[in-house]
Amino acid sequence: MNQIKFKLTPIFKMLGVTVLVAIIIIAIHIWFKSHPYKYSWILADLFHIPQFLIPFLMICYLSKGKLKEYGFNLNEESFFTHKRMAIIGVSFGILMSLRYIPQVVGHTLLDIPYPVTLANVLGNMSFQWIVVGISEETMFRGLIQTYLMKNLDGYIKIFGHDLHIGTVLGAVFWGGFHFINILIMPLRAVIFLLYLQQE
Repeated sequence: MNQIKFKLTPIFKMLGVTVLVAIIIIAIHIWFKSHPYKYSWILADLFHIPQFLIPFLMICYLSKGKLKEYGFNLNEESFFTHKRMAIIGVSFGILMSLRYIPQVVGHTLLDIPYPVTLANVLGNMSFQWIVVGISEETMFRGLIQTYLMKNLDGYIKIFGHDLHIGTVLGAVFWGGFHFINILIMPLRAVIFLLYLQQE
């Protein structure tokens, strides 16, 4: 482990952003809990709007409009060109949808909590293929990890690799943030825990 210069201010700033976004998402969940809704992907999109918007506005402010400093470099060609990334994204989406093949082949009814319409199918695809990636990457890799890497020094060796402390803390923030799912999706959390006990 290299010498790490621990500055608490940058860490608390990013923790504050994470907590603010989490509170807004929980508030959206509470607001819609008592309202009937058919289209779960619309609610999922609403959850991800603050996760993109707040970090993006902070990036605009911190970079003084130079978004490239925080990873927004659409005009640059790199090893992973945008076409390649789009192909990887679509391939991954198709791969994830293969989990339904056993039910389809076995003529088992799929448990889908909303009407299977073209709008719902396209809405869910756009959410899973586009919205999740853009919002999470903007918040965690774009803002939190980049900001911490700019403001903290030092590396931690993990499995033989030197990882910047900003990367490690960004991963911790990302993992911790996803515990919000227990609050906004309690039934899934209970089912998951029961499943683990059966294994």
